[in-house]
Amino acid sequence: MSYHFTFDLSKLSQALFFEITSYTEKELIPESISEKAKELVQKFNIVEKTGLNLDDAIVLIRDIIDAHVKNFMLKTQFTNAKNKALFLPHCCRKYMDSRCKATFNTEYSSYSCNHCSKDCLVHQAIKVAKKKKYDVYVLPGGSCVQKILKKHTYEGIVGVACTDELKLGTKILSQCMTPSQSVPLTKNGCSETQFNIEMLQRVLDEKDAKNKKK
Repeated sequence: MSYHFTFDLSKLSQALFFEITSYTEKELIPESISEKAKELVQKFNIVEKTGLNLDDAIVLIRDIIDAHVKNFMLKTQFTNAKNKALFLPHCCRKYMDSRCKATFNTEYSSYSCNHCSKDCLVHQAIKVAKKKKYDVYVLPGGSCVQKILKKHTYEGIVGVACTDELKLGTKILSQCMTPSQSVPLTKNGCSETQFNIEMLQRVLDEKDAKNKKK
């Protein structure tokens, strides 16, 4: 499942994402999410700033809100989980050619990062995740998730992907009864995709944040 359009939200105000996060902590019904998406598209001038048409912009923002809602609903279960894994999309690599020194593991259909570029999002994400004892997989597609889960059992999963791919991943994980957290891409496409590394770190630090409140 893929969007028929490309998008780049990486240069939009972070206030958009803070407002989405705040909104998802309320009691929501599907109709209210759609209305909120329309409101945010207008408030942050997303059509003008991204070049998306109105309908596509609303669909995208609604899907991002929906991903955050699912995060909120599963947060407690996820926080209490022990062994966890992070799934990253390979399209976030700085290079998609021989300049990237990652090696491909056929057993898991996953790339192993060799940390050739310090400003690569994959390198940065792995560095943060490893400190939190996460296993990390850099995947060429969402279909690889099932292959990994057949070989390893995880109590919690963090997935970074385009929101339409997150829908598929969340469905697979719900069938496995594995709580998950999602970090939507802020820029999609087949290469040079982006996500917010600070948002990922907040998700990975969730257990630490809980312990500090005690």
